Amino acid sequence: MPYFADLKNVLESYLEPKQVADAERAYQVAECAHDGQMRSSGDPYITHPVAAANILAELKLDHQTIMAALMHDVIEDCDVTKQDLTEQFGDTVADLVEGVSKLTQIDFQSKEEAQAENFRKMMMAMTQDIRVILIKLADRLHNMQTLGALRPDKRRRIARETLEIYAPIANRLGIHRIKEQLELLGFANLYPLRYKILKNSVKKVRGHRKEVVERITKQLRERLNESGLKCQVIGREKSLYSIYKKMRDKVGNFHEVMDIYAFRVITDTEDSCYRVLGQIHNLFKPIPGRFKDYIAIPKANGYQSLHTVLRSKSGMHIEVQIRTELMDQMAEHGVAAHWLYKTGTSHHPAETKAREWLQSLVELQQNVGDSIEFIENVKIDLYPDEVYVFTPKGKIIELPKGATPVDFAYAIHTDIGNTCIACKIDKQFSPLSTPLVNGRTVEIITAPGSRPNPAWLSYAVTGKARTNIRNFVKNMRHDEAVHLGRRLLEQSLKKSLDEFREDQLEQITEVTRYSSLDDLLAGIGLGKIASALVAHRLTSDEAEIKEVKDKSQPSEERSPLAIKGTEGLVIKYAKCCRPIPGDPIMAYVSPGRGFNVHRENCPNIQRAHKQNDHYVPVQWADELESEFATELRLHVFNQRGVLAQVTNIIANQDGNIVNVDINELDGDVNIITFLMGVKNRVHLANIIKKLRVIPFVNKVYRYPDIQPKGHKRDEESH
Repeated sequence: MPYFADLKNVLESYLEPKQVADAERAYQVAECAHDGQMRSSGDPYITHPVAAANILAELKLDHQTIMAALMHDVIEDCDVTKQDLTEQFGDTVADLVEGVSKLTQIDFQSKEEAQAENFRKMMMAMTQDIRVILIKLADRLHNMQTLGALRPDKRRRIARETLEIYAPIANRLGIHRIKEQLELLGFANLYPLRYKILKNSVKKVRGHRKEVVERITKQLRERLNESGLKCQVIGREKSLYSIYKKMRDKVGNFHEVMDIYAFRVITDTEDSCYRVLGQIHNLFKPIPGRFKDYIAIPKANGYQSLHTVLRSKSGMHIEVQIRTELMDQMAEHGVAAHWLYKTGTSHHPAETKAREWLQSLVELQQNVGDSIEFIENVKIDLYPDEVYVFTPKGKIIELPKGATPVDFAYAIHTDIGNTCIACKIDKQFSPLSTPLVNGRTVEIITAPGSRPNPAWLSYAVTGKARTNIRNFVKNMRHDEAVHLGRRLLEQSLKKSLDEFREDQLEQITEVTRYSSLDDLLAGIGLGKIASALVAHRLTSDEAEIKEVKDKSQPSEERSPLAIKGTEGLVIKYAKCCRPIPGDPIMAYVSPGRGFNVHRENCPNIQRAHKQNDHYVPVQWADELESEFATELRLHVFNQRGVLAQVTNIIANQDGNIVNVDINELDGDVNIITFLMGVKNRVHLANIIKKLRVIPFVNKVYRYPDIQPKGHKRDEESH
């Protein structure tokens, strides 16, 4: 068993001999099941589960988790059933393996639906046993470490999913070590050019920074030693991804970010943390408003530390984190620290917060309509940027940034949210839509018999609040739904339904396949059909409605709506085909979310729009001043100065470059993909015309390469 030897050595350092033997049996099953299977890199497939198990062994996870990690793909990829695993290894290990396995026996309508349903399945398994997600994180981390063997487009898709979902989950569970590695690998694969430039820039300034860090470290140690405080002072380097995020979200300048020096002080007791804080505030001047006490009020993932930002005499900014050794261990390993340190810290904030989050996932699962809605709500809760507010009795409630009293009410209890009618913030009556800020005291006023207001959806932030409001709206009594639907439709029409003839209203109910006007209005009120879509059809002329009704003309021939930016409606432009003015277009109308505009021949709508009432033809307005995002792809010979010449030409033609991605096609040719803003198809054609005459450009075309009806191909090559 050549691949098991190194893992066995690690396991023998902390597991009992019988437990190591069980892990060895699990390896033998996995090796037999994956016999003959190879990874994209050319390595035997068994190397992957062994690597995932190694990651977990470094965290000293229990033997059942190691066994499940070794066999985590056997149900999905091999002829092994959960029953087989139960008979050989028991229910716990079989449940862990089954929890990580994808749903392969069900046919889904789309790839997105399959991914969302698999994610929901995994998250629900995690609520039963937290080790499911630890195995999945180890699995994802090794996949990210070996991503280079995949196609560039697949690398970017997996990297984006890692940054959007798996790194935030690791952060939510407090596993800083895995979170940082996932972020770095995700960044390197999603934005390879930005990663390379930033890495080289950090390398250049590292020498000067080392001297400064050593000097400040010495000053801190001397002051703390003089005070009799036993501390470890570490000058730490920010990760490349955290530098990139700060540049993107806050500072915007590399040198400004690198002028901030970060240090960590680790001491013995919680009391010492505050004494250290006093000493360093005497040494360097604290910057007002930049102190955070995460010991008294832990973060949502249980993280504890004191954070302060100081200014040195030379004007440099110094970030300092102060924590105990146990807090430092928990910050690195989160919920995994329960197995790693065996400290009996079952009531540590990291585990308490994790249990609370898992309970909220169970409630979310019970109320959401489908898997895609579930994953969207989980994503909301994965990006908290916490706000801490108080109940009148002094209990601290953590909410994501931008949360309102409605979110606060649902965070306390679902019944409080459902019967909420008003709120007081610091004893003053305030609107329920008021964004909450740190330190406020919020009091919710309820009334028996009151119900959620659908308008709350426009400002509720948390998944729990939004799901409960939606759930109520979907289950409203029929007459309430009719009343709400009438109001929404009249708002879209900008006039009363009483102004329409009875035969027009009858025709529109038949066209939309509802048995009566009340049923149609109830459908609008319950969110089953968009009021904007019904309003458009209702205001079309009578002959046109009859044509749609009789199916004698295709739906594309109805008079289209004019797209005028976001005037009167929420307009989104689909990223799958990136329409720009001049393209024939079609819009998908999503109840409560507005119009999602696609190119007419986009594969994502070609099969569906003729059978789906949610699709409506649209057209571009005559005068549009905005820029529209499009992708341009070039195949260029690998020569010096290629990128500079191409970007210069695009800039001279008023193209606004947003992002550049470079991938190697073979040894001589690179593929450069530009995401850029253009005014219309003519503007894009002019840019292509200028680029195609450059000698080193082999091919240039718009991406994705969709051929609109009656339009010339958006590609030139030579």
